[in-house]
Amino acid sequence: MAAARFVPLTNWQAQRGGNVLWLLKDPHSKWTVLSIKNEELPVSEAYTEFLTDTHHQVRMLAAMSISRLFQEVQLQGSSVQLKALPVKLQQKAFENMYMKLQTGMIFQNCATPEELQDEQSNRRATLLTVISLVMCCSPICEKQALFAICQSLKENKLDPTLVKKVLETMSKCLTYRSLESFMVSHLDYLIHEWLRVTDPGYNLRTFPYVLLNCSNLEEFYRSYYKILVPQLMVNGNLEEVKSIAAQIKRNWKELLADCLPKIMVNILPCFAYQDKNGSDHEMTQQRENASKVFDMLKEDDCLGKQQIDHLSHNNLPEIVVELLNTLYDPPDQDAVDGVELVKFAGAMDPAPNPPYFPSCVIKATLEYISSCHKEKLKSLVAILSKNPDSIQKILLAICKKAADNSSAYEKHRILMMYRLFVNLLLKEIKDGLGGVWAFVLRDVIYSLIHHINSRPSHMDDVATRSFSLCCDLLTVTCQTAVEHCEDALESHLHVIVGTLTPLVNEQPEIRQQALELLKYLVITNRDNENLYHAIRRLDPFPDLPDFRELRLTQEKIKYSKRQFTLLEEISHFLSVSSCDSLPLTRLVGLNDLKKQLELHKEDTKNLLKECQDDPESSVLVKLVVNLLQLCKSAIYHPAGKDILEAAGNCLGEMGPIDFSTIALQHKKNEFHCKAAELLKENKSKLVFILLSVINNALIDQCIEVRFAAAICAKNILATQSGHQFWELSKNDPNGPDPVLMYLQPFRTARKKVHELLVDNSSSPSENLDDGCLWIPQGGSHDTWLKTLTCALLDSGGVRNEVLQLIKPMCEVKTDFCQMVLPYLIHDILLHGDNSSWQVLLSNHIQGFFNACCRMGSSSSRCTTPAIIDSETDSLPHGHMDKTSRRTMLAVVDYLRKQKRHQLSTVWNDNFWLDLNYLEVALTAQSCAAHFTALLCAEIYADKIRSEEEELKRSSYKAARSLKFDEASQEQTVSSLSSKSKEETGISLQELLIDVYRSIGEPDSLYGCGGGKMLHPLARIRTYEHEALWDKALVTYDIEMNLPVSTRQAGIVQALQNFGLCHILTTYLKGLEAENAEWCEELQEIRFQAAWRNMQWDHVPPCRDETSGPGYHESVYYALQSLKDQEFTAFREVLKFARVKEVEELCKGSLESVYSLYPTLCRLQILGELGTIGQMLSRSATDEALNEVHRNWQQQLQLLKDSDFTFQEPILAMRIVIQEMLIKKEMDGQRKDVIKDALTEHLLEMAKLARAARNSQLAEKAIFQIKQHNPVGFGISTWQLEEAQVFWDKQEQSLSLGILKQMIDKLEVNSNESLVPLYVECLRLCGNWLAETCLESPGTIMQKYLEKAVTHCIQHKGTVHSGKMEAFLSLARFSDAQYQSIDNYMKSSEFETKRALLKNAKEEIDLIKEHKFQTNRYVVKVQRECELDEQAMCALQEDRKQFLCKAVENYINCLQSGEEHDMRIFRLCSLWLENSSVPEVNNKMKKGVEKIPSYKFLPLMYQLAARMGTKMPGGQRFHEVLNKLIERTSLDHPHHTLFIILALSNANKDDILGKPEVLKRGKHAKKEMSHLDQERMDAASNIINIVRKSNAKMVKDLERLCDALITLANMDASKSKMETKAIEIPSTQPITKIKDLDDVVIPTMEIKVDRSGKYENMVTVKSFRSQFRLAGGVNLPKIIDCVGSDGKERRQLVKGRDDLRQDAVMQQVFQMCNTLLQKNTDTRKRKLTIRTYKVIPLSQRSGILEWCTGTVPIGEYLVNPNEGAHKRYRPNDWSSLDCRRKMSGAQKLSFESKYQTFMDVCKNFRPVFRYFCMEKFLDPAIWFEKRLGYTRSVATSSIVCYIVGLGDRHVQNILIDEESAELVHIDLGVAFEQGKILPTPETVPFRLTRDIVDGMGITGVEGVFRRCCEKTMEVMRSSQEALLTIVEVLLYDPLFDWTMNPLKALNLQQRPEEDADLHSTLNSTIARDDTVCDGKTVDIKSINKVAERVLLRLQEKLKGVEEGAVLSVGGQVNLLIQQARDPKNLSRLFPGWQPWV
Repeated sequence: MAAARFVPLTNWQAQRGGNVLWLLKDPHSKWTVLSIKNEELPVSEAYTEFLTDTHHQVRMLAAMSISRLFQEVQLQGSSVQLKALPVKLQQKAFENMYMKLQTGMIFQNCATPEELQDEQSNRRATLLTVISLVMCCSPICEKQALFAICQSLKENKLDPTLVKKVLETMSKCLTYRSLESFMVSHLDYLIHEWLRVTDPGYNLRTFPYVLLNCSNLEEFYRSYYKILVPQLMVNGNLEEVKSIAAQIKRNWKELLADCLPKIMVNILPCFAYQDKNGSDHEMTQQRENASKVFDMLKEDDCLGKQQIDHLSHNNLPEIVVELLNTLYDPPDQDAVDGVELVKFAGAMDPAPNPPYFPSCVIKATLEYISSCHKEKLKSLVAILSKNPDSIQKILLAICKKAADNSSAYEKHRILMMYRLFVNLLLKEIKDGLGGVWAFVLRDVIYSLIHHINSRPSHMDDVATRSFSLCCDLLTVTCQTAVEHCEDALESHLHVIVGTLTPLVNEQPEIRQQALELLKYLVITNRDNENLYHAIRRLDPFPDLPDFRELRLTQEKIKYSKRQFTLLEEISHFLSVSSCDSLPLTRLVGLNDLKKQLELHKEDTKNLLKECQDDPESSVLVKLVVNLLQLCKSAIYHPAGKDILEAAGNCLGEMGPIDFSTIALQHKKNEFHCKAAELLKENKSKLVFILLSVINNALIDQCIEVRFAAAICAKNILATQSGHQFWELSKNDPNGPDPVLMYLQPFRTARKKVHELLVDNSSSPSENLDDGCLWIPQGGSHDTWLKTLTCALLDSGGVRNEVLQLIKPMCEVKTDFCQMVLPYLIHDILLHGDNSSWQVLLSNHIQGFFNACCRMGSSSSRCTTPAIIDSETDSLPHGHMDKTSRRTMLAVVDYLRKQKRHQLSTVWNDNFWLDLNYLEVALTAQSCAAHFTALLCAEIYADKIRSEEEELKRSSYKAARSLKFDEASQEQTVSSLSSKSKEETGISLQELLIDVYRSIGEPDSLYGCGGGKMLHPLARIRTYEHEALWDKALVTYDIEMNLPVSTRQAGIVQALQNFGLCHILTTYLKGLEAENAEWCEELQEIRFQAAWRNMQWDHVPPCRDETSGPGYHESVYYALQSLKDQEFTAFREVLKFARVKEVEELCKGSLESVYSLYPTLCRLQILGELGTIGQMLSRSATDEALNEVHRNWQQQLQLLKDSDFTFQEPILAMRIVIQEMLIKKEMDGQRKDVIKDALTEHLLEMAKLARAARNSQLAEKAIFQIKQHNPVGFGISTWQLEEAQVFWDKQEQSLSLGILKQMIDKLEVNSNESLVPLYVECLRLCGNWLAETCLESPGTIMQKYLEKAVTHCIQHKGTVHSGKMEAFLSLARFSDAQYQSIDNYMKSSEFETKRALLKNAKEEIDLIKEHKFQTNRYVVKVQRECELDEQAMCALQEDRKQFLCKAVENYINCLQSGEEHDMRIFRLCSLWLENSSVPEVNNKMKKGVEKIPSYKFLPLMYQLAARMGTKMPGGQRFHEVLNKLIERTSLDHPHHTLFIILALSNANKDDILGKPEVLKRGKHAKKEMSHLDQERMDAASNIINIVRKSNAKMVKDLERLCDALITLANMDASKSKMETKAIEIPSTQPITKIKDLDDVVIPTMEIKVDRSGKYENMVTVKSFRSQFRLAGGVNLPKIIDCVGSDGKERRQLVKGRDDLRQDAVMQQVFQMCNTLLQKNTDTRKRKLTIRTYKVIPLSQRSGILEWCTGTVPIGEYLVNPNEGAHKRYRPNDWSSLDCRRKMSGAQKLSFESKYQTFMDVCKNFRPVFRYFCMEKFLDPAIWFEKRLGYTRSVATSSIVCYIVGLGDRHVQNILIDEESAELVHIDLGVAFEQGKILPTPETVPFRLTRDIVDGMGITGVEGVFRRCCEKTMEVMRSSQEALLTIVEVLLYDPLFDWTMNPLKALNLQQRPEEDADLHSTLNSTIARDDTVCDGKTVDIKSINKVAERVLLRLQEKLKGVEEGAVLSVGGQVNLLIQQARDPKNLSRLFPGWQPWV
């Protein structure tokens, strides 16, 4: 194109504007040429002329547009982009511009000095503006521009201050940290250029060092001599170097030595390149110069050759780094040698600081260095590998350069250096790199990943190239690792893949590279055995087209065996160990997990069931903990919000499901666990933990942390401890720890062990004694903690050699400080020789907690902490960071867990520091560390109580008046609370109430005043806890003195929860009208009320914008957006709300599960809202709506055990959504579908509200249903619910009226689908009428119950769920009528009537005999007799009819389903009771075939015992019974055959143990009775029948039983003093038992398989060849059975002892557990009684399950050697002393016994509280286990009382050392037989002082009392089942439960020391001579006793105590009083040890 020429313009503005325009049009100045002063110039050159213009405005306008000379503007679509012009054009423009600027600085024509000054300032301004703008817009000219400013400062006399200001702005603009860092980054270039200027005025003294913030020349030299000296030396200016040395007072040779690496870098490339090419003239000149410099250095009066070699060798890493730092591949270079790097070079890459060389020169130089090395190794890498630390240093130094640099171009160049060096390493990695290959591989991978993750959001050319280079290098690294490093890549694969996966959605070139690497790793290497498992463990790839192949490959590997269940998917997710510094790698995995949870609700239900059985090992709990920890690591991450949202989605999919635990079991720190496993010594453990954390820090994102970690690792490994640790770990039998591989570079030779100088000053340094150091002073937590930790390290108190070396890490990493602070304080206290350290630390740490408590003591309290705020209320929050509080709490917690000295107790260990634990407790509660707060409060209370006890003991008078039970526990808490209020101003009681409310435990609150305190707030808290919202509302209304905000919030919340929505709206409007101040809490409630009531016109008051909207506000706006179909806003609001919820959750301590529930509830609501939003945005189909409703139903199933508090908000939201959909929907049909779904939800709401006893909400739900279903709608299920709601409200007539109306309508309705409803109405009406006795039994039966059953039978296909209930109702009603008649027929009244009838009949017979005339009297008497006889026959007939009806319907009920399986007891009871009634036997014959056989298993003992006995009913009964047992044995042989074999083996003891039995005369063979023989024969028949179907199993089983019986009878009396294992004689058949593949381990609990398949059973493999003896009269033997699963199970074999009673009592316990499991309250509290398996093998031998991990409480408490009493109360009497005292008082009066007992109690104080403190050091676990203990005591106490279990001495109660539950053994004294012992038992159960002491501060109040009441409620409400069970047992012909003299003698005449036997299952009473011995037992007398027992049991279950009927609470209270009454305890047999 021809150049355009223009006439010179006169108007300067037009000229400038035109020029800029032309520059825009033609930035390269190809065709725009201007004529200026007859000279033709390109427009770019012409433009610079304006910079010399005389007019200041022209100059400045030209200056402002100067960037057009360096950048061109490009339009891309609608966006404008700036692109750099070619390098040459830029450089030319700069030179031209700078020349013009300098020209412009010379000016004349200034008339006055003022004008001159002005002009100078203006010109300087132009110069600075232009150069600054060039710096900003041209990286190419940045250095030149900066040099121009330096030069101008000298030449143009610029003002240094002004220049500094300008440059500071520039450095910020260019993202440098400071002006200094900006200057330093270019200083090499500036000095180089400065010294090149030929003008003598340019020397170092004239350099503008002021710009480097140096105030004088000396400071400049001192700070930067490492840059200055090399530049001077290259120029050969040694004199100047000496001058610098003199100036900074250093030896000049030292300076040269310091700077040698940088000097060498200027020299070596010149030498190295010589071999490559000799033709380059410039290079020749440089080489000559280099030779001169080197010769100068070699001279002896300089450094000398030897020193240069030595320094070069020692500083090789530094030389390599400096050499790499000279890398610069110019863009125009030939891609010959540097081909791999040239592709990453850009045309615009600016040249670095001089000197710089292309990569080929650098490689040549590196080769040259290796050739010059004295060891003559083949490469530089080989030389570096000799000292592996070098490689690490180089890698770290390069990374540091990259991190320190702000310039993207310079970063990119450093990455190229990195790549160059890493490539060299990778080429030789197969040789091991001197052992550091693993470190190098990991370091490179993580460095690249960190760089990739720190990429800018906007990717420009240089960022893209950097990224591409990283990807490329990562690919090379991975390929090398795969080829040469076996499985090294396996542990890093997840991080690599997790980083690359999100990148595929970035720019195309990035996508391609990332995908290629992913495909290489996953697809190419899918068959690589080293990567196969790692690929399988990867998170799934996104379901996107790009990933299709990857996804398929990974799924193929992952699901190679089968598709995963949800459990496997979750386990898979958990198996990936997250990298804390890279949480984003889990994003895809989280999204997939959410999908899995959403799709597999049914699986979640099963997992939840498993969770309820065993919460500690539940995968759901582990998942929640994992998600929360992931969120905690992501919360401070820049892109962490995505992780928080994804984790929130997963948590929302679970919702507030009941995790069946109250403490969240956090994963213990893996390093601590590993350390405990691997190492014994604490010192080595500490080294391991520190090195493991440091090892992780070596791959941290922050380079300072990596540097510090490297220093610490090297120093620690150089210590003696470090060397010991290394040797220990290296020689670990499980193989060396992986940590060692990564720490290899930091190892030093043993010779160089690092000796430390220990400051032995015993007193603390003064700087520690500064309060400001210990309490955060408004600064950040990080600064405070780092300062404090470093101060402790500097104080001289830390003596541990390893801890002394960790300061570098403490200076840079807060997390590390947090971890080591407890270790430091512990070390100081451990080694502090005098108390001064302890006093100082105690004072300051106490001061910290005191400050926490002072920082605020009141805030408004919310009414339900769970729903409004999971944090506590009424506690100080102040300004101190929660993290700071938690840090100091961690110190206290750590110290508590360390032993103060070898013999210290867990109690002493609490007092390393002298702290006020109440203030610690309050601080813990303010951090939501509720369990820590509780533990600290208890320590405080214990300390106070101990001090008071000591005071009282020291005062004789006080001791005299000391009562046994000074006051109830409640008063103890109250009195302690008053004391605490006086001392600290903190009320212990209020704190405890606060804590208990926060943890959601239902009973603890009552232990510290709940329900008993008059204080209004305490009363309100209790009402709220009990959900008695009406009472709470009334109290709020009355109590005007409460704070206004508390009262308002309370009233609003009570109205809300009570369901009074409209009143609530009115109240809120009233508050608005009053202009009341709306606190944040009230605002939230207002929004909640608005969305619940669908008031979309709500105008919120002004809100503080800083915190963002609250949860309810978000929900309100989300619903509003949904209503208005603004889906974008809807999604934003939901995301914000979800992230905020998870963030808030992560701020808490996460100790308590209860604090999770509100958030889980909210997240579920947000999740469901999101689903609805998605559905509506795609226009909802009917199928989509149905799918949503199905999901809702499934989710509701998961929440069935959750609190109604958390169910209700979810249901409320669903109702609102559906109401909105109905209003919005235009299609009538779809509207009806939604209405039906809404009705279903409202019905569900009504049922749940009713179950939660909230009748108001239930009634409201019914009202809402009525609104949508008008009156004429017909009959529907909800009407039945309405009747039930009114029935629960005690409005019986109303509910019966509704039911009868429904029945009338349904009777005439022919709709088949309504039959189930009709049946349910009839059944319910019948039940209610029977309950209220409003109709006669006949009417109830005919009109209702029988009718219901008839309809069930007629409509089998229609009635499903209601069928069983209908049968049961009829059965129970018939049974009740039968019992009523039966009781009447047994009554004295009936007997009298029968006697009168007999007399009348005799009288008539007499008259007839004597043939008297029949007169009217005779006729009358005769008529009356006939009538009475008819009535009696009718009664008999009714009895029989009702009996048959009951039996028939029980059979039908049991056949119809599983829900009422317990009724089998009643059915069998009726059958056995009426075995002579043919009709009953006939019905049972059919029933036995109909009812699934497994339902009879619980009664197998009792049914089998009746085989072959002379039962009434004879042959017919036995036929049915034998058929039943035969069928059950065939279906469930593992459960029945041991029972049947025990009967057929009844006399096996006499046969198999014959030789030994005959030796001992008293056990001579007994005659078999005829009955026993019959039973044996019947049992043998059953065995033979089973033998036909499975001969091998029966044969093996018989072998096993015979072997065990033989072992049981083996005489072991010779070894009775032996405590070690004894060999079993080889003659014993048990030694031959091997591989019984069909015989299950007898003592294992086998789950009943209803199908009878029994697959994958654990069978008997063998028995260990040794046994041990347990103590006891008959020396039972402990053996170990090896199962087919390889596990050993311990068993106890007993001989000469009838175990049937133990077996039957275990059966009773199991039944009680079943009843407790069925009740919601007791199930939620996990109230069970611990059972173990007992298998009788014959009449006098058996085998028991050994209770592993248990210890008798007597063993723990009063073992004479190491019992807790001896350890904690060494000055008290011993238990033996107490026993002697009590034995001495045995024959004295009751009063004397009482006085002696009181004396004993005074000198023997309880210590059982320390059991949980000792065994469970973690506060959350401590609380959970102690709660388990208290509940266990409560349950077992009530159950033992009900069954009258006696002989509960301290060896007969075990405590589990893992769960703290009690296990009752030796169950020989039952059914109150203990009351007829020579020394009668006077207490209902064992509740001695030690047992109560174990329950903690609240004692029997709270948990214990309430759990007793709940257990008693279940027992009383299940009295029918219990009476039936016990009745069946008592009349069992083989069950010998009555007391006889011999048994009593064995019990209470034991030797004196017997009570102190330290055994476990050792004291089962010898019952060898009490078994049925052939003489017919007096059946009648036993039956009389049985009737008496049943009668007493009935009384207990009706609450009859001491002749009065008591409520449950009253009965429990009386029992607790009786059990604790010292008068009762003093009368017990001394062997019972009632003082313990």
